[in-house]
Amino acid sequence: MIHVGVDLHQAFCYMTALDSTGRSLKAGPVENKPAALRKWLKGFSEPVTVAVEACSFWPAFKEAIETEVSQIHLVHPQRVKAIASAKLKNDRVDSATLAHLLRCDLLPAAWMADRETRERRQRVRLRISLGQHRAALKNQVHAILHQHGKRSEWSDVFGKQGRAWLKKLELPPAARAAMNTYCALIDEVSGHIEKQQREIAKMAKADPRAKWLATIPGIGVYSAMILLSEIGEVQRFSNAKALFSYAGLVPWVRESAGKKSRGGISRCGSPRLRWVMVEAAHTAIRCSPAAKSYFERIGKRKHRHVARVALARKLLGAAYAMLRDGACFDESIFAAV
Repeated sequence: MIHVGVDLHQAFCYMTALDSTGRSLKAGPVENKPAALRKWLKGFSEPVTVAVEACSFWPAFKEAIETEVSQIHLVHPQRVKAIASAKLKNDRVDSATLAHLLRCDLLPAAWMADRETRERRQRVRLRISLGQHRAALKNQVHAILHQHGKRSEWSDVFGKQGRAWLKKLELPPAARAAMNTYCALIDEVSGHIEKQQREIAKMAKADPRAKWLATIPGIGVYSAMILLSEIGEVQRFSNAKALFSYAGLVPWVRESAGKKSRGGISRCGSPRLRWVMVEAAHTAIRCSPAAKSYFERIGKRKHRHVARVALARKLLGAAYAMLRDGACFDESIFAAV
């Protein structure tokens, strides 16, 4: 077996090929073009296996070389740095390190999302990004109002009555120009959001899993599609705790010499999954008496933020059970603390 470590960059990559004994067979930079990559990997007398760190353009690299290799390993970047930390770091060393770790079967693997999951993620993440842009633009409008001491009597400044008030508001010329520009951009982004929302609704309608997830308190169609896109194949998680860790909803722990300390949540893994579950917990407290009771029981003993994260884990655990076993949602999960 030939083991190839790849230090991948946007324009080129550095590749190192080792045999089973660790002897270097071939190494050097290669242009990131399918023909050049395939040419470099040809000519070996044994099957080739490749290790590459997870990055934004690994799917294109995989599609370019998958016909020439027997297996491709996607590597967790943070964990491989912990295994192979070195004072000397360059493309050649990183590539050789990946090849050696692959040869010794010491690589911390990352999950390779399939094409359908990647397309779903791109659609949902576009919707999230648009929402963030619109929120930033609205914050700019509120900043202008704050700077000029203007306060609206309407709860929603961007509703019908609020917009009418904004148009009549007396502001200096520069502030008025900025206000009009931000409002026009908000309308434009809102149009794109509505379009993406319709596309996501179509996707959810065709996926029965989204209908199951939407029965969980605090989870709607949009949240369900975020869950499906971020979790991917639920079978890759051995249990619900592994999914909690992936979402970064577990406390960090430091233990040494019999001493143990705990802190806030780790915030590792998927930030979008963590965000949507905390938002779902906020909504569940308002719409589900059982979820509210669970939140209040924990909130009496601990901080309300801790209780909210605990509720987010409960809801994520329910989603895990649904996706893995096809089980229906049962509010009895809120009985135990």
